Amino acid sequence: MHKKLIIALAFVPALIGIVHAADADLDMDLMQTIEDTNKSLSSNIALQNIPASTADARELQTLFAQVEAHFAAKGDAADAVDLSRKSKDLAGAIIKSVGSKDFGAATDAATDLSRACRTCHTFYKKS
Repeated sequence: MHKKLIIALAFVPALIGIVHAADADLDMDLMQTIEDTNKSLSSNIALQNIPASTADARELQTLFAQVEAHFAAKGDAADAVDLSRKSKDLAGAIIKSVGSKDFGAATDAATDLSRACRTCHTFYKKS
């Protein structure tokens, strides 16, 4: 009985490592999706493409909600939670600006969104 317990316990760290590695990959995939969508958003705003800009901004709202939840659960990352919320709010402002055809305001909000991303990466991006 003890032998089975020891063998079972030996696999726990390996399993935790696999789960943690998968979580890290998910985070990197999420961040890459945000980066790609943010680039698409900037391009679509410049082209004054209302449907595509709106779709990109809505996707970013959803993605930043995931980032916010991740950092909130992680703890000890209040700045990242705040920056995620700010980014989510900026995406909402972009939707409103684009909807009213105020592409100057949409561009300004997209610039602020990119700055928020860079600020967060400065403090939290893994090397």
